[in-house]
Amino acid sequence: MPENTTSNHWGVIFDLDGTMVNNTPYHRRAWFELCRRYGIPLDHPSYHEKIHARSNDKIVLNLFGADVDKPFIRKIEEEKEGIYRDSFRPVMQETPGLTALLEALTQRGIPCAAASNSPKENVDFILDGMNLRRYFGAVTYRDLVAAGKPDPELFLKAAEGLGVRPERCLVFEDSASGFKAARAAGMRYIAITLGADRHELTEAYDAAAIHENFSHINAETLCETMKQPAVYRLSSPSTCPHGRTSAPC
Repeated sequence: MPENTTSNHWGVIFDLDGTMVNNTPYHRRAWFELCRRYGIPLDHPSYHEKIHARSNDKIVLNLFGADVDKPFIRKIEEEKEGIYRDSFRPVMQETPGLTALLEALTQRGIPCAAASNSPKENVDFILDGMNLRRYFGAVTYRDLVAAGKPDPELFLKAAEGLGVRPERCLVFEDSASGFKAARAAGMRYIAITLGADRHELTEAYDAAAIHENFSHINAETLCETMKQPAVYRLSSPSTCPHGRTSAPC
């Protein structure tokens, strides 16, 4: 898609897991079940050290060792995601306010993208299972990029798909890896806390806003956010000075 370079053109990128849906507990349970099946010890500290907010390829290497091959990684990934989808399917629901916000953005002509560290099957599972795909002009997932979050490639590819410059994108995220990816992409971001790990929210030190869900967010508020000077920090404000750039909504 050709890039739209008008000054008032901006877009929104939504993370999926933990942001559009509060499915983090179901992913966690699926990993614990998979480790039980393979006799791999796993407790909550090691879960956060080896699994949480990481892409599957990295997780499998962390759990089974660096010498496993790609077919084995794919096998384990498919088994774990099958456990997750079977458990989440009966209770699947959106984070409150999501569809209303997507409708409002669509009516204003503001393009939206979905960007996820998950494999394509999980992205399809959510977007099609909740009939949300129609709202998204671009969808990116782990299979399409060389590196997942915190690398910014997923977000940059989503922006490219929308034809919007990275600095004119606003990201909704719930995880430290997502906050870092948005920051590295030069994008403003808003933290959604409903499914977030409270310890990871310390990484959202330069978020444009922090909300529990989407219920009190509207298109007008987001437009005002895009009018404000953007703050980009490479590390926490206590250790790194920040720069500001601004652009009109």
